[in-house]
Amino acid sequence: MIVDKIVPAYDFQVLGPLQVRVEGITLALPARHPRMLLAVLLLHNGEVVPEGRLLEQVWGHGVGSTIALRTAVSRLRSWLRDKAAAVAEIEHVGGGYRLRLPDRFLDAARFRAALAADVETAGGDPHQRLAALVGALELWHGSVLDGFPEGVREESAIRALEDEHATCVQRLATLAISVQMPELVLPRARALARARPFDEPLHTRLIELHAACGRPAEALMEYERLRTRLAEELGVAPSADAQNAYLSVLNQDLPSPGGFERPSGMGRGHQVVPRQTPPDIADFTGRAKAVAVLLDHLDGVLDDSTRTTALVAAITGPAGAGKTAVAVHIAHRLMSAYTDGQLYADLRGRAPMPESPIRVLGRFLRALGVGKNAVPDDPAERTALYRSLVSGRRMLVILDDAADEAQVRPLLPGSPACAVLITGRTRLVGVGGARIVEVDRFDTDHAIQLLSAIVGHERVTAEPDAAAELVRLCDRLPLAVRICGARLAARPYWPIAGLVALLRDEHRRLDELSVADLAVRDGLVQSHARLRKDVRQTLTRLARLGRVEFTTGTVAAVCGLDHSAAVDHLGILVEARFVSVVDTGQAGRFHYRVDDLVRLFVLHPS
Repeated sequence: MIVDKIVPAYDFQVLGPLQVRVEGITLALPARHPRMLLAVLLLHNGEVVPEGRLLEQVWGHGVGSTIALRTAVSRLRSWLRDKAAAVAEIEHVGGGYRLRLPDRFLDAARFRAALAADVETAGGDPHQRLAALVGALELWHGSVLDGFPEGVREESAIRALEDEHATCVQRLATLAISVQMPELVLPRARALARARPFDEPLHTRLIELHAACGRPAEALMEYERLRTRLAEELGVAPSADAQNAYLSVLNQDLPSPGGFERPSGMGRGHQVVPRQTPPDIADFTGRAKAVAVLLDHLDGVLDDSTRTTALVAAITGPAGAGKTAVAVHIAHRLMSAYTDGQLYADLRGRAPMPESPIRVLGRFLRALGVGKNAVPDDPAERTALYRSLVSGRRMLVILDDAADEAQVRPLLPGSPACAVLITGRTRLVGVGGARIVEVDRFDTDHAIQLLSAIVGHERVTAEPDAAAELVRLCDRLPLAVRICGARLAARPYWPIAGLVALLRDEHRRLDELSVADLAVRDGLVQSHARLRKDVRQTLTRLARLGRVEFTTGTVAAVCGLDHSAAVDHLGILVEARFVSVVDTGQAGRFHYRVDDLVRLFVLHPS
């Protein structure tokens, strides 16, 4: 069926602003009330509209009168006789009025005829059907009676027409995809979808159109926007139809040039399952309390149906305390819970140039099967695509050595089936809902246990005093103990006391605390470089005090600062893990100290 392109001599238009055209010339419409009366009668052309309904629509509730209505009808009849006497007339029938206008002169009637004809020819030539529906949509110039008051715009007849408009676009989208012409419909479908945010069938066709146009990233973002909107506004999940369209894009069932890559041997419907977590540490030691808390948080409530956000946990502590080791150990313990994969990124938060979240997103997307050429350039689009890909999947994301909240936020999944494990030296209190777990230096027993695991129990029990002194000189820092253990393991003939003798020299201790690619000094250098110059000067003055405790007043006096500046500097140094808080047991009174290895780093920088 081909839509007749000939414009009728009389053309009454309601599919957009109200217009009346005669021989192609737009007429000036009558005054307000006759104009509104015409609009309502056109919506119900050929039907009797009760007087009460006309009064409600034209004048509003309880405002108009029968006399006013009859006056408006009289004026409208005069206008029609003058402008369209040959085709339109108004009849008074019982308790209402009816407009008689041939359907060929009303754009809404012609649109509906085209839509009905398409249903009748559903098995016909798709190209002819496509042309007919495009012609039908060309009758639309905006929303029905665009510009009219809400009272009229709330008419059920208007809602019915706009629903039929959406149906037409959906049919056209399906046809356009079938004949490989999706670009023909995409702009119109996208514009209409913005005006109908909760129309799932329409948004589903839009997802399919994006995918058919070779835009899988935009298809997935459209689904993510729909999913979020339905969850937040209506508390429901997308329909099965929408979910199937989403999965079709993921599985590359639709054309997607330059889109998702399928590894060799991977069949349709197979999702990429990344396993990026580094290997667990064989001699993992201690941290029983931290491990229990993290496992309980990330595993114990995994099936909580009331949760609407991803689970987030953060491990914080000083450089060398073993935050990464704890995170990796937890990730391996949770491998069976998060069956759809684990993503890992070293954010290099203490480095002079921390890792950019957009670069991390690019790596995550490629790990999830997105082809290099299909990764969006825009940061927001990358985040949206990433969240779409992990939506509904049980995945654990490990973000190691985070600098701050701004670096982390774009990397947080939006799905409650996911979890995030973050490590960093600062407490990321700005990440909403995060369970923050502190890991500090080992106690002496756990430090010696780690040393024994590396060098052997017999060797430690043979020199218990030397082993105790070694872990003390390491300030019970796990990284320092591990370095010493590695050095001793490499020299099985070397007594522990020999290494202790070297560590006693404060000028050389940090130099001795390095082996292979591990060095205590590296972490201190990175953190120190990020301090403000005036705070670094305060740290130097405090280090010169030696192994003593001090108060805020001491800082103010020694560093020549007023009280507020002293509090500020101490807060920064505590946050950066250069200064520790010593519990005095008295409410409101705190003592501080510079940690031993930090003091040596400051006093003997190289």
